[in-house]
Amino acid sequence: MKVSSTNNNSISTSNLSKFYRNFRAVNSLTIDVSPGDIFGFLGPNGAGKTTTIRMLCGLLSPTSGYAKVAGFDIVKDSLKIRSIVGLLPESSGFYNWMSAEEYLLYFAALYKIDTHLGKKRAKDLLEIVGLATKSFVPISYYSRGMKQRLGLARTLINEPKILFLDEPTLGLDPKGQQDIQKTLLELNREKRVTIFLSSHTLSEVSSLCNRVAIVNRGRLVAQGSIEELRTLAGSSSGLVVRILNSPSAQKELSSLPYQIQTNTTDNNRLIDVHVSDGVSESANEIIDRFEKAGLQIYEIRRMGMSLEDVYFKLTEAKKKEDQQTLPEAQQKPKSKEEQRQRHA
Repeated sequence: MKVSSTNNNSISTSNLSKFYRNFRAVNSLTIDVSPGDIFGFLGPNGAGKTTTIRMLCGLLSPTSGYAKVAGFDIVKDSLKIRSIVGLLPESSGFYNWMSAEEYLLYFAALYKIDTHLGKKRAKDLLEIVGLATKSFVPISYYSRGMKQRLGLARTLINEPKILFLDEPTLGLDPKGQQDIQKTLLELNREKRVTIFLSSHTLSEVSSLCNRVAIVNRGRLVAQGSIEELRTLAGSSSGLVVRILNSPSAQKELSSLPYQIQTNTTDNNRLIDVHVSDGVSESANEIIDRFEKAGLQIYEIRRMGMSLEDVYFKLTEAKKKEDQQTLPEAQQKPKSKEEQRQRHA
């Protein structure tokens, strides 16, 4: 969900790259995150997501290109960026001899937060992440999920304008995942925090994010709203109207002014009617037509690829495109049979 905002909690990159000798971890990445976005950052392992986040947080210098976070240059203003953002990496380090409260107060001191204010924030955050009753227990006794909650609390101790989260619900049970997602939505809506979310949980990204970027092998595959990515992947966005089958159902369907496709389900008891996305009428108007035709509606839903389907389709398409543009010398070696046919 996007929250309108007048602040500059934006993120922008232009041809951002990070090379390690001949390995291109991030390659000419250009993305734009508007203030108030919950921006999903998707890609397989090794796609360059963590490297990108580290550069945006001022922890790693780019090889080339540039980026700005909240209006600050990631190279020249890296110290300023670190003071106004929060980062929850995929794997966080903890001082296991400390209690949760001591841990948060330690980081509050690093941010030079007033002692009284730091104690209040620590108490409030432990309540928010569900660790208030365990605040004096040594972290060494915490489960992985509890440590993940504590990591999020630490990320929020400086009241950041922008949050960078790398797998924030990793290791949490379903209730814990729901609690963290609720907290993120509240931060976004009430405090207008921009959230940059890297996750392999596509259902989480689909429910939280208003815009998404997909990367693979360090390069941008696509970016936009989920609906824009569905369109890019060739997904239909019409309606599926499931009706009860009856002797007259097919006849009544043929009288409707739509180009429709049907198939029967549930042992011929139900009919799925696919109304194409070219229809100008609203969903309510379509429902009215079905009801006036005497058709009993069992269920109605939007057609469209899941984010998972979109992700795989776009990454595969980009992979094929890259293979076609590779110089012949860099492409996969041909078999001996193929070489013989070529020179025949």
